[in-house]
Amino acid sequence: MLLALTGFVMIGLLMYFLLKGKAIPVTLFVVLPIIGALINGFGIADITDYIKSGVSTTWGMAALFVFVITYFGIMTDVGMFDKLVKKLIKIANGRVLGILLVVVLVSILGHLDGNSPTTYLIVIPAMAPLCKKLNIRISTIMMVCTATITVMNLVPWGGVLNRQSITLAMDSNELWHMYLPLQICGLVCCVGLAVIMARVEVKRGAGKIDVVDEAAAKLLRPKLLWYNVLLTVVVFVLLFTTKLPNYFIFMLGCVFALVVNFPDPKEQEARLAAHAPKAISLVATVLAAGVMVGILNNTGMIVAMAEFITNILPAALAKHLHLVFAFLGGFIGLAVSPDPLYYGILPVLIEVCGNYGIPATSVAIAFGVGADSCFTMAPVIASTYLGLAVSGMSLKDVMKTNFLPHWIIGLIMIVFGCLIGTIVV
Repeated sequence: MLLALTGFVMIGLLMYFLLKGKAIPVTLFVVLPIIGALINGFGIADITDYIKSGVSTTWGMAALFVFVITYFGIMTDVGMFDKLVKKLIKIANGRVLGILLVVVLVSILGHLDGNSPTTYLIVIPAMAPLCKKLNIRISTIMMVCTATITVMNLVPWGGVLNRQSITLAMDSNELWHMYLPLQICGLVCCVGLAVIMARVEVKRGAGKIDVVDEAAAKLLRPKLLWYNVLLTVVVFVLLFTTKLPNYFIFMLGCVFALVVNFPDPKEQEARLAAHAPKAISLVATVLAAGVMVGILNNTGMIVAMAEFITNILPAALAKHLHLVFAFLGGFIGLAVSPDPLYYGILPVLIEVCGNYGIPATSVAIAFGVGADSCFTMAPVIASTYLGLAVSGMSLKDVMKTNFLPHWIIGLIMIVFGCLIGTIVV
């Protein structure tokens, strides 16, 4: 009981302080879980082991952020994306809706491998200069991109179905065929979101080309465009075809980008210094998130919270427990990383719902869609911070702008699943 209550209070305080801007993520991710573990009687030695376990899962992503931020920062500085921006403006004929539909399409293609970091790296750096040019808020691009990512995440090789298929002891491709109608519904919703946000952006003046920043123009290297494009292609080829660590690939990319584009060591130092503040902040946040993930997972707090909710529900709701958790999934997905979600909470739900004749696949799909709907802004998932890194947004702002539309898309998919019988009511 105490373990579950501590978890609820901790998550509540985390969200309150984040959304109110009363504390930075680093402080909350370190202080709250340690206090929670101490209250529940865990010793310093145990907590230390939990922290090591958690941070070991995030340090690689933290190292990646340093070089991803620097690399794409340099590519933007030297104007590598300028030609692409002009081409996209021409294709879309300067229309904001055309640009946002391109975001949906590229996000779908970018996420075919089920890997959200890859999608962020393909979509956001290319679209960010375009946003600036046409006065479209980067938050809108992120909203449409991440909404599409959540829907495309439900592919057979994606994290959700991979974990669920293990829990259900069935083939992920077979499970995906059940998900597919809901996934199509979700993609239609993403197009609808693009249409709505295009109207919002046009009303606030988007679509008008901004004037060129003279200070930024001094950093442009138009004669080296061929080199920078080739270098970026090589970086992505290495990402997709080798087993080299991602952070090492971008480390090499940064070295060759700096040396060729800015031969003067003083200029190189200036470019590193220009992008350092964002990198330091995000790296600190990711490492601190590892502390929270390690403690939440290893203390058993997550499963205790799920069991607590299950036990206090009225009997009338117990047979609809999968729908309750599907409805709350957007909130749960913010606070719980994927492994505890699908290896800890899901088996509890399947067991309880099975007593009322609800098929395990129905429980898994309802919960999977709900919990997946807001995972792209979850502070306990490392890839969230890659999105923040390349977009320049804060976690608080992403949560404020993205949660409601993402959650609604998830609910629409769940309702559609109920109507066609995929999810048993």
